[in-house]
Amino acid sequence: MLVSYNWLKDFLNMDGVDPYALAEKLTRSGVEIASTVHPEDGLSKLVVGHILTCEKIEGTHLNKTTVDVGEDEARQIVCGAPNVAAGQDVIVALPGAHLPGGIKIKKGKLRGIESNGMICGLQELGFSDSVVPPKYADGIWVFHDPDLKPGDSVFAALGMDDYVLDFDITPNRADTSSMEGAAYEVGALIDQKPKIEDVVLKEDGADWTGDFTAVADEKIAPKYYLRKLTGVKIAESPLWLQVRLWNAGIRPINNVVDATNYVMLLTGQPMHAYDAKLFDKTKKIEVRLAKEGEKLQLLNEKEIDLDPQDIVITDGEQAVGLAGVMGGLNSEVTEETTDVILEAAVFDPALTRKAALRHDNRTDASALFEKGINWDNTQKALDICALILRANAGATVLAGEIKASDRDKEAVVITTTASRTNKILGTDLSMDEIVKILGKLNFPVAVNGDEYTVTVPNRRWDIFIDSDIFEEIGRIYGYDNIKSTHPATGELIGGYAADEVKVRHLRQLLEGQGLSETINYSLTSEELATTFVKKALAPVKVNWPLNSARTTMRQNLICGLLDTVAYNFARKQTELQLFENGRVYDMEGGDYHEHEHLAAAYVGLAGESNWQHKDEVVDFYYVKGQLEDVFEMIGVKDVEYRAEAIKGMHPTRTAGIYVNDEYIGLIGQISPVLTMTDKNFAGKEIYVYELNLDALLPLMAKGVKSKPAPKYPAVQRDLSILVDEDVTNAQVESCIKENAGKYLVSVEVIDVYQGAHLAASFKKSLAYRLTFLNEAETLTDVVVTKAIDNVQAALEEKLEANIR
Repeated sequence: MLVSYNWLKDFLNMDGVDPYALAEKLTRSGVEIASTVHPEDGLSKLVVGHILTCEKIEGTHLNKTTVDVGEDEARQIVCGAPNVAAGQDVIVALPGAHLPGGIKIKKGKLRGIESNGMICGLQELGFSDSVVPPKYADGIWVFHDPDLKPGDSVFAALGMDDYVLDFDITPNRADTSSMEGAAYEVGALIDQKPKIEDVVLKEDGADWTGDFTAVADEKIAPKYYLRKLTGVKIAESPLWLQVRLWNAGIRPINNVVDATNYVMLLTGQPMHAYDAKLFDKTKKIEVRLAKEGEKLQLLNEKEIDLDPQDIVITDGEQAVGLAGVMGGLNSEVTEETTDVILEAAVFDPALTRKAALRHDNRTDASALFEKGINWDNTQKALDICALILRANAGATVLAGEIKASDRDKEAVVITTTASRTNKILGTDLSMDEIVKILGKLNFPVAVNGDEYTVTVPNRRWDIFIDSDIFEEIGRIYGYDNIKSTHPATGELIGGYAADEVKVRHLRQLLEGQGLSETINYSLTSEELATTFVKKALAPVKVNWPLNSARTTMRQNLICGLLDTVAYNFARKQTELQLFENGRVYDMEGGDYHEHEHLAAAYVGLAGESNWQHKDEVVDFYYVKGQLEDVFEMIGVKDVEYRAEAIKGMHPTRTAGIYVNDEYIGLIGQISPVLTMTDKNFAGKEIYVYELNLDALLPLMAKGVKSKPAPKYPAVQRDLSILVDEDVTNAQVESCIKENAGKYLVSVEVIDVYQGAHLAASFKKSLAYRLTFLNEAETLTDVVVTKAIDNVQAALEEKLEANIR
């Protein structure tokens, strides 16, 4: 909103208050001032001139005038404006005058005729086309003020000596969208109470309400007031009123329309004036929702198809206005209008906003209604408008007014304490200081010890809770006056919880393996949410899903990784190694649960192609090896892989992961049924694993710790044995480790054979490489041979192995 500094003087004593300093103070208090403009800046030598004579210059559109500018002799000025005429009081730029855009006026000649100055239109003084009255839009400005004399400066007369503050109002501070609201705000900052006068209207005509009916539904129009005036004479508004309108960015139209706009600027209450003769037939005004198929031509001549959710004003039969937005062309006040009906109302803000957006017709009135207005000003606005029309349009105010709806709004009462105020703000204000600040805001306060109760005026409909009161106290006290302190908490600042440290370590390990981290939606379809899990639990669904693919909270991370794989495949990226750490959700036992998971996906080659080595394609064992490296690095031992059938996974290339018989996750290939039928995956083999970190984190030990390379060499021995086919590798390794002694550091399988070359078909041949190392001294053959002998003996005894 554009706020006039001179207009503020009607409410406050502004002596010594610098406009630019005030703008800075307002911004610091939370009401940002986008700009402060002094229209007079950069202009000079602009005076009132009285045209004595005006002669047409033959063969041109120009006129030769003689103009009295308050000097000893009249000046001859050539003017091309179509509305110039003798007897007019006009704006004259004298030679040497400076106009906007760096233009300087000089003496000169036009068509050989000397011209000593320039007769100006408002646009030439920097006025926007949008605020110039239509009558003067294509010509010069003409004064109609008898108090102006030739030679007087035009700046004060045109309001150019004013300072205009642009209040960049946020939706929650719509109370400052009026001069009265701005005055309360400025008054709080300069410690003055605004002079807001009560309005007393004396009616001077016959009662008109007896044969007129007004109907309004309180749900869509909580307040709806009407007043009628007769004997209206349509004309220009007085200059003072036009100045206040155009300095606020509103174009003056005529004395009736200008009065309604002036009242809206003053009080924040939108007004509308109807030509009363429109209702002569029906004697009725009805406020209702539009009917299907209804149309309305607005004042801007735009015809709209009304929606059943539009609030309309009707004469009981046809629509005559779109409530809260714009009146209809059929009810427009014209030069022939003699009787008007004034309307002041409160309309449903949501419906008003939707109607303005629906019909692409945002107006100042709709902006006020949608953000909220002061319900206490409805009566006041109606009476002020009637007073202005009586003074400026010779109107007679008929007795009586109609209130079709008149719902009261209860005041908001908030009780809180001084101690809580100081705790929230970080201040040390006494109760007297708090009461004084609230007094600056004109908020009534009752004190009871440490407790105080605030009755919030209806003009501040943005205040509901005690935090709103604290904000008001803080900004008036001054945010700059609040000391900067560190927040006081009971927790230590910095560091991570133990589980968070473990999770971050896991992520770093996967990044070290070359995997890229991704983040996916927590929402998926119900089908995918319960796929890729050993046991599906009751799903968690959202009430208002974005679409059919985002209806359910995920129970696995693999579904999101597959989305990422498909996204990359669509962009020709087919060699992928990805992981995600996130939460999954379920309703186990009827209770809501969240679980921390970690998942990875592999597709394509294990590494980049290179002429120096043969490409390795990712398979089950490659992914299992990657996972085993992770387990080794975090110190998780005794991991078992058990072949299992899991929904969405390959029937024979999938295993459950167990530690001490506890299920902690799965590993395997995505089912070919999915990858072959879904064009997004192009038939590729996709391998994944997913771990339940809630179960895994407690098992994590310190893991691998780096140490210097050994000074002494290791000794390796190969061992080949023949065992029954039902003997597992785990049994053999366990037996070797138990009997090889303290110098055994690793056991590796180097060959497995089972076939026709063996004497018995139920036997299999296993070959192992045993590595021994003594970090303190060199191992001798005697020590190693003794260890091998012990291993062979144990294998023969416990597993009935044949040493080959």
